[in-house]
This record gives sequence, structure tokens and C-alpha cells, in this order.
Amino acid sequence: MIRHHSCLATILILLHSTALVGQDISRKALEEVRAKVHTQIENGNVAGAAHIVSHQGQIVYFEVAGVSDIEDKTPLKPNTIMRVYSMSKPITSVTAMTLYEQGKFQLDDPVAKFIAAFSKTTVFDADTEKIALANRPITIRDVFRHTTGYSYGRGGHPKIREHYKREGMQYHPPHGMMPPKMTIADAAEALARIPAYHHPGERFTYGYNTDLLGRLIEVWSGQTLDAYLQQSVLKPLGMNDTGFSVPAAKRNRFASCHSLEDGKLVVADKAIGSPFGEGFEFLSGGGGLVSTMRDYATFCQMLANRGVFQGNRLLKESTVQLIFTNQLAAVPGDFKFGLGFAIAEVTLGAGDTARKATQYSWGGYASTDFRIVPEAGLVQVFMRQLVPSSHALADELFPIVYAGVK
Repeated sequence: MIRHHSCLATILILLHSTALVGQDISRKALEEVRAKVHTQIENGNVAGAAHIVSHQGQIVYFEVAGVSDIEDKTPLKPNTIMRVYSMSKPITSVTAMTLYEQGKFQLDDPVAKFIAAFSKTTVFDADTEKIALANRPITIRDVFRHTTGYSYGRGGHPKIREHYKREGMQYHPPHGMMPPKMTIADAAEALARIPAYHHPGERFTYGYNTDLLGRLIEVWSGQTLDAYLQQSVLKPLGMNDTGFSVPAAKRNRFASCHSLEDGKLVVADKAIGSPFGEGFEFLSGGGGLVSTMRDYATFCQMLANRGVFQGNRLLKESTVQLIFTNQLAAVPGDFKFGLGFAIAEVTLGAGDTARKATQYSWGGYASTDFRIVPEAGLVQVFMRQLVPSSHALADELFPIVYAGVK
């Protein structure tokens, strides 16, 4: 049996009483990833970390180690609540697709059909420093796949950054952890006034796209984003610890977030007194959720099961297939992205058993990651709390598990 930092009984309860078994993934691989996590913690490089591996619907590994606060040494636990930042994007995208199934929109509908402010969007030409009308309307597909031309306003031409600053579309200290100070309805109107970095569909530009999708969900559903998210995804999946804030009764389970100063871990946002306790006016579908290992693994397992969790269907199998279809085929570059998920080829097994498979994934600003390989029934979730993001440890652990798949 793989050893665990936390009580096995607690883990079993949190994971729907699923037996911890290791016969489908080599014991050596699981011991190796466990040792790497503990070494990083012992060396002071990581405050605390958690890693779940699920194979064919069973949890084969769940390691929780270290602390959730480097100052007061609060142990990281299986039910610790953590900031998942951009791992909110896949959840918001799936939420939007429940409305797609209801016929509320088509992928090639113009955004302006639902938010009139996008009827005359503009583009900034970095060579001439002039602003012109976009050559076609921004579509819902553009929003899902990050081809609107909108960024987070942090990089690129300084004149574009000025537009984001003037509109208040910027994240705030510490370390850019706090969202714009407005509603997502106001944010959508503001975004429409900002010139895009390029014409719609020309390339992948990471930014406020999924926050715009969150506002569209409000328009399509007639509810606030948090209310519809709860109704359509969180409640059906039993994701009881996932949301846009940490309720008072749960704040003792909330982790502090760390950063590095002079090579040493320090607390960047302490759990006690964090703005995440009360939440924000800006319901960020792109980066506002907090969650737990159990909750996020549940979400991933539903997708690995192609829309079904514990016998209940959340999405049609054809919808999941559409979500997992590369939407950037006509966009320059080799990067593949579906409706909210990065797509890549990975190798499972090693030696004579090695075979290729397709992985769907994303990560978050506080150094959280997940991987889903539906054809192998494989899910991995990794969480720690460090900003700016460092995904080096997760990127080291995930392939070791893949190589250990029998």
C-alpha cells in the first residue's frame, strides 16, 4: 500500500469510499513521484503539495504532504481549499456547453448577438499604431478558443496596455492575484472598448476570453454566473467546496498562498483575512474559483467518463467530443486547444508497452495542474499554492505516472 501523509480513512471518505489500489500503475512510479514531492518540501522549495491519480475510475494514489501556510505550519490536508485560478476556465467552458445543449447559442454566433457592445470591435496595428475595425465579428468559438485578440493587458504594445489600464481591466497586487474591481457585465462592456491585438481568429492570445464567456453564460441563462454554475455543474457533481469565495464555516480549511523572495518561500496572501474569504465583485470564470483536490478530481473524472459521473450524465458524449476537438486547426502554429482545454499527445507505458494517447489539460496561476487521458481512463490533479506560477514539479511528476501505466 502506498504510504500517505494523511489518515487513510479521511481520504477514503473524501473520495467516495473508493479503494486505493495500485495494480494498474506500477508501485515504483507512484513511490517515485511521492519521493520527489517530499524531497522538494524537505528542501524548502515547496510548502505543501497534493497529487491524485485516478485510473479506470479508481483512485490509485492520493498524496498530501507539507503545510498550507509556511508561517504557522498548518498541515496541508486532503480537504484543504485552494485557489485554482485558470483551472476555472475548463469548468466555465463545460458550464457554457450545458447551455449549448439547450440551444442557447451556436459556436459561430457573433458575440454581438448577445452583447451589443461587440458589434463594432476594433484592432490595434502595432506597425502603424493605428486602430481599425475588425475584419469580421468575434464569435463564440473565438471566445472559447482564445482567438478574440484580447489579452490580460500585461504584455504587448504599451499603447494597448494603456487601454486596459484606463478601463480598469487589470489584476491587482499582491502579485496580480486580485481581479478587476467591477462586475463581469461591466467588464464585458469595457473589453469591447479595448482594441484587440489582432483580428478575430488570427492566433491564440491568452486573456479575458473566459471571463467574457462567464458573462455570456449570465446572458444565456438569465442567472448570475455563480448561481448557474452551482445549478448546472457543481451541485450535480457534488463539488461542494468549489466556488468564487470561501464561506466563513470553511475558512479554517483555506490555504495561504506563497511566493518566493530571495529564493525563500513567504506568504503572499494569508488564508486568514484573504479577500477570497468574502469573494469579489468580479465573478471570474477565467480565474476566480477555489476548489479542493476531491472536487477537481471529480470534475476531471466526469470528463474522462465522457460526460458521466456515478451514473449521472452531465453532458452528452458528443458534446464532450466537441470540447475535446482541436479548434485551432486553421490558426498558425502547432498548439492545439479545444473548447477550454489544451490538447497534446503523450506516451503511456514504457519499453515494449509504450503507446501514444491524447491528453487534455490546463493549469492555474497558483501552480495547480490537471491532466485527463480519457482513452486510458486516467486522471491526474496536482495542487500547491505558489505565485507566480511554477509548473516544473507537476511537469516532472505527470510523465512518471504515465510511464508507470501498465
